[in-house]
Amino acid sequence: MTEPLGGPALPAGIEREEAPRGLRRVGLVLGPLLFLLCLYLPGEALDAVQRRVAAVTALTAVWWIFAVLPVGATSLLPAVLFPLLGVLGAQKVAPLYMQDLVFLFLGAFIVALGLERWNVHKRFALWTIARIGTQPRRLVLGFMVASAFVSLWINNTSTVLLMMPIGVAVIRSVGGETRRGYDPFAVSLLLGMAYSASVGGVGTPVGTTPNQVLLGILGTMYPDAPPITFGGWMAAWLPLVVLYIPVGWILLTRVAIRVPAGSARSIDTIARERAALGPMGRGEKRMTAVFLTTALLWITRGGLDLGVVRIPGWAGLVTPAGSAAPAELVTDATVATAMAVLCFLVPVDRRRGIRLMDWRTAAKMPWEVLLLIGGGFAIAGAFQSSGLDHRVGTMLAPLIEGRSEWIVVAAVVALTAALTEVTSNTATTMVLLPVLGQMAAEAGFHPLLLMAPATIAASAAFMLPVSTPPNAVVFSTRLVSVARMARVGFWFEITVGTLIVLVFQLWGRWVGGIGTEPPPWAGGG
Repeated sequence: MTEPLGGPALPAGIEREEAPRGLRRVGLVLGPLLFLLCLYLPGEALDAVQRRVAAVTALTAVWWIFAVLPVGATSLLPAVLFPLLGVLGAQKVAPLYMQDLVFLFLGAFIVALGLERWNVHKRFALWTIARIGTQPRRLVLGFMVASAFVSLWINNTSTVLLMMPIGVAVIRSVGGETRRGYDPFAVSLLLGMAYSASVGGVGTPVGTTPNQVLLGILGTMYPDAPPITFGGWMAAWLPLVVLYIPVGWILLTRVAIRVPAGSARSIDTIARERAALGPMGRGEKRMTAVFLTTALLWITRGGLDLGVVRIPGWAGLVTPAGSAAPAELVTDATVATAMAVLCFLVPVDRRRGIRLMDWRTAAKMPWEVLLLIGGGFAIAGAFQSSGLDHRVGTMLAPLIEGRSEWIVVAAVVALTAALTEVTSNTATTMVLLPVLGQMAAEAGFHPLLLMAPATIAASAAFMLPVSTPPNAVVFSTRLVSVARMARVGFWFEITVGTLIVLVFQLWGRWVGGIGTEPPPWAGGG
């Protein structure tokens, strides 16, 4: 279940952070109960410090899942409990909350808010839909492409909130039922938006929170591991998004749902929406330039090694001779932070003192997400310092030892996708990734063989309205029933899960240099 990442207010009836009161009460009791059981349950599998780490992790995870407290407040529990329990001192815990990757997310959020402020994302979405076509099936494809692309850079909830009013207007313009009854075109278009926003987020490191969790935990557990660059991530996982679009479109319009090929009425909603935007203003043009520059700098910073060809990155050109490696000095976070600051400097109207970004707009940033990421990094750091990751990995390694890599990857994808249907995808990855990484190493596999597909599968939540905010947003239109979402989502769960396994095994591992045995930085030979 994807955590909401801020942005515009959700429609009436859609909760942002709170679970039903009964579930919160269950979590309020269950969390402390598991905390005490981890501390005092008889057994010698874990030592005293490892028990304390497990206890704090159990309490924090349960309160995340059941939304007992606001997500940002729950994320502060490790900062309080690890020092009090003697796991990590306060001066060691605090830096984990402000790692380099937190600044990457912070800068990316500010740039995304700038896109929203000047309606750049809306203009592109409408342009894409108009170019692909206005027949019902083509409209579904247009909304899917636009949602997936916008979600590469802006969180999936805001993407669907942007697209939904346009989608509902289009549904009405072709005669679709907007109150009750079943309209194949309406259901297909709405689910296409929601599912594409979820899948689109996996294409870039900043597209969704689990991606950042993987990067942070990888750096915490394996500080000697080579960093995953922005361009390297896109090279590995953007093909998944590209493959998903036609496959998902066929599923939504011809298999799981059958959308008529013809159109009962002409479509003029898109034209009206585009006309209402008018020509691009100075603010839109300059924000577009900043966004394109940011994306280009991200993609080209670290270079790309495709085996037969090596494309050098620009970071080496700005690194003083004799200093540390470029990847250690200039990171994607440097780019994001620099471009965020630039947004506050670039003028739009000098006379009125208007710039691309002001602090009132920046204050809309989902600060709770930054705390959420920091809390996950703190838990990962405690796992490593206490040796709990090694201990749990050793205990679970026999489950995958000697098994086919394809079976192991498929099992991890299926497990993660099933869990994220009913739990937060961020909490799922924060708890699973340290264990999966060490489990893989203990069983003689590369840590990323389990960690990478699990991270991507955490975004494959399609069956229930509560699985992810995009699902909840489209469900709030009352045009999609729970039963129909579950039936269609089941097909997407299988299809996207299969695509994840195939793309990772046949392409992503090659691009990322993920072999079979543990590399030296993970304790391998």
